[in-house]
Amino acid sequence: MSTIYLISGLGADWRMFRFLKLPEHLKRHHVDWITPQHLDEPLHAYAQRLKQQITDPHPILIGLSYGGLVAIELAKILQPCKTVIISSLATRHDLPKYYRALGKTKLHIWAPLKLLQSALPLAPWFFGAHTGEDRKLLKHVILDIDEQFLRWSLGQMLNWQQHDLLPGLVQIHGTADRVLPLRDRPGLIKVAGGGHLMVMNRADEISAILSKILKTDEQEQIHRNYP
Repeated sequence: MSTIYLISGLGADWRMFRFLKLPEHLKRHHVDWITPQHLDEPLHAYAQRLKQQITDPHPILIGLSYGGLVAIELAKILQPCKTVIISSLATRHDLPKYYRALGKTKLHIWAPLKLLQSALPLAPWFFGAHTGEDRKLLKHVILDIDEQFLRWSLGQMLNWQQHDLLPGLVQIHGTADRVLPLRDRPGLIKVAGGGHLMVMNRADEISAILSKILKTDEQEQIHRNYP
């Protein structure tokens, strides 16, 4: 059986996934972020270094938010049996134009970290943190984030060159996501009213969707092996 590798959002950790209930017979492993070598390290080069944590030859990759971009980059150098992204971007075309316009100001490079963190009071509304636990974790993520990692990851997201949809990619996205607004396409799994943190506050619903995806994938593997 394949191992599930969970890749969290920007600067976050395993806690983002702690409410998910995935099939018990599948092992799960949380991929830890590593420090970028420099601010211009390409995302594909970063993924090459990150893949050392993935030992299963045919893993299941599940990426949340920025972790979805990394999951796609890993999928291009590994042989995953399934790649799933949640509240993320499938291609560079999914990134709103106003982010690109803001990126041209180089705010993510020159702005003091304290200035970037000053938007903390608006974060619960923006990220869809509905519960006290959601807001507490979000606050910790924002205040504890590594400055170099933040600047590097924002730069990589703004300049991501993924033009085409990854074959076989499964995308789950909330219709009320304010961080990365839904850009609809055929085959995308929409969660009505889901915000950016629906993996936490809609965990039962996301768990059911993921379990169905993984069950279907297992059935397809059995069919391929025993026609």
